Amino acid sequence: MKLQSPGYEIHRREDRTGYETPQGTMPSVTTILGATSSPESKARLEAWLARPGAAAESARACKRGSWVHEQLENHLSGLPVKRHLAFGGYLNSMLPWVEANIIEPIAMELPIWHPAGFSGTFDLLAYTDDSPHVTIVDWKTSKRPRSADLVENYAQQLSAYRLGLTHTYGVTPMRGILVIGRPAASKPDVWIYEADELDMREELFLQRVTDFQTQ
Repeated sequence: MKLQSPGYEIHRREDRTGYETPQGTMPSVTTILGATSSPESKARLEAWLARPGAAAESARACKRGSWVHEQLENHLSGLPVKRHLAFGGYLNSMLPWVEANIIEPIAMELPIWHPAGFSGTFDLLAYTDDSPHVTIVDWKTSKRPRSADLVENYAQQLSAYRLGLTHTYGVTPMRGILVIGRPAASKPDVWIYEADELDMREELFLQRVTDFQTQ
């Protein structure tokens, strides 16, 4: 399988406020999820950000995530993978899973959008070793196990990208996989979502899009 070009450009704005799409600027999936999180989740995030050194730690986590994404893309493209003293453990926990499960990458780091009012960039579309259907994969990294509500946010993010893939490229993945690299683990944390689970979360995400638009 090869994704066909949608025939137009979608690109992220330089100020990172969203993506330019055929229907104008649209907010990203992550922006919508953050703005529509539960009051409890928002309170926990605000408390965490109020800690000394939290801003630097957050910036480091973003840098770490970008580096790991880049190396996974290099690996799947047959390019050399770099090493990093601080971030290497996250990548090392993920590479064996990638080698054992990803059979054929189809597309990586492509933008999507949807007329419901969202946009973004998915990590990986691929065939895996245990399914004849195409799968959408999302990479994350975390020092500690993620809370149930945050993993649910990630699952809805996967579902939103799937919905955007259907609209933008005409391809609907039948499964989604969330892979979270851990620094001191021999394997990542992995969640697999079948089509019905993704369908349900697409509806939840679309409601959050509506909530975001009315805020």
